[in-house]
Amino acid sequence: MCEACSSKALLLLKQLFMTLNSMTESFDLATARTGRRRDCVRVMALSLVVTGSFLLQGCLAGAWVAMVAVDSMRSSNVTFEPFEQSWVAQQDQSNDAAHNLKVTSVAILPVEGDPEMGALLATMLQQETTLRVESPSTVAAGISATDPRSAEADDADRSAMAKEVTRDLDVDTVLVSRVAGSPSHPSDWGWKAESSRRLYLYLVDHDGHLLWKDELPFTLVKGSKPPLEASVQIDLSHHVMQHVKELHLDELGYLPKKIS
Repeated sequence: MCEACSSKALLLLKQLFMTLNSMTESFDLATARTGRRRDCVRVMALSLVVTGSFLLQGCLAGAWVAMVAVDSMRSSNVTFEPFEQSWVAQQDQSNDAAHNLKVTSVAILPVEGDPEMGALLATMLQQETTLRVESPSTVAAGISATDPRSAEADDADRSAMAKEVTRDLDVDTVLVSRVAGSPSHPSDWGWKAESSRRLYLYLVDHDGHLLWKDELPFTLVKGSKPPLEASVQIDLSHHVMQHVKELHLDELGYLPKKIS
């Protein structure tokens, strides 16, 4: 397509220059007006050169736009939706300070159904909060992926697991999470596979008490190229920390934000 466009542009320029040469020979016959007419020819020739350049550049620009469009159709992406089913444990209003200890550390358990999500959550908490974060790779050494006390377990199982993990890793809390979703289906254009997923989050303290639970729906569109990890990390961090502010999780001390 681009080669055809370039050939047409070059052919047009060649024909125009031949016409200009013919006009120049005719103008030479009128000696009184030769100077001014030749100046006019030079201006016309320069205009034609500029026009031809624009034609060629337009062809290249079109090809570049087409390449970008095709590349974007191949890329995967993640779109996060508003949080749902949010629940936060309020602090004890009594004078017993032991019930209102500030959280200073957290262990991120491997995320069932999406191993990469655990790393994203750990990076987010490291960058956005003052918590000491134990990454999923550290926690995984003592927890099997098929452990019955996993994120799909009930509150009692999560409580028992939290007590064990916080004791072994010397942390205040454990973040238990899993990802579940529907089977993938072709996207609107048919070039990618799209699926609706949901991230379940549970923050449990060293006594086995649930501090916060939430559900984050998101849409994963898979192409032949993986999503840009930095872009997904930024979107997730912004999405979660905005929710932290709305729920006052930072003010409660569960996810204390860094002071910018």
